[in-house]
Amino acid sequence: MFLSVKGLSKSFGDLNVLKNIDIAIDEGNIITIIGPSGSGKTTLLRCLNGLEIPDQGRLVFHDGFEVEFGQTLKKKQLMELSRKSGMVFQSYNLFPHKSALQNVTEGPLFVQKRNKLEVLQLAESILKKVGLADKKDLYPHQLSGGQQQRVGIARALAIEPELMLFDEPTSALDPELVGDVLKVMKDLAKEGWTMVIVTHELRFAEEVADTIIFMDQGQIVEQGPPSQVLRNPTQERTSQFIQRVMNPS
Repeated sequence: MFLSVKGLSKSFGDLNVLKNIDIAIDEGNIITIIGPSGSGKTTLLRCLNGLEIPDQGRLVFHDGFEVEFGQTLKKKQLMELSRKSGMVFQSYNLFPHKSALQNVTEGPLFVQKRNKLEVLQLAESILKKVGLADKKDLYPHQLSGGQQQRVGIARALAIEPELMLFDEPTSALDPELVGDVLKVMKDLAKEGWTMVIVTHELRFAEEVADTIIFMDQGQIVEQGPPSQVLRNPTQERTSQFIQRVMNPS
């Protein structure tokens, strides 16, 4: 098993955002998380990356690295946790004063302290992978939303993580730009990346996911292969949600 998530819980004040979440992720698997707004999807993703600290629970990685929440964590543990995963945000989160290439090299150069020449070569190859080799010297304001998001994906890949996390990567995009971003993600899936994707694109989830998790009110209501969760859900709440998303009228 690549990653075991056990008993993950998180509250903000009196609001219980995550309630005893258990997930098992195999290497090379793609997990997509769906559910209504406010169900805890993004918070779960941020907990896997260390951007939010759960109140309790445990993460155990395939190499034996383990984080036990609910006790004092060392800075080194959190740095290792964040290093293991690359995060792609809904709103891009690019540095506006840096070019596409500089955005991609930022993490490897200044956080990981890697060799500059190697990092530049890596960044250029990744920008080529996401279809932006000719845009490397442009700044975020000179790029479309879809191009900015592909720079965001390249930036996450540049730290050479073991796990890729996507937080609704297409929700801020115009419909005509969504396809380019989804194509990059499909290509990563074919390469065998282990990914956890929060998305509202149910057809995309059905196409790429090994497991779909449906969350509501901070809990996992249902999880299983796409054929079950999307086509033959066992829970009424799952069925209601899917009907609403697929038939909004």
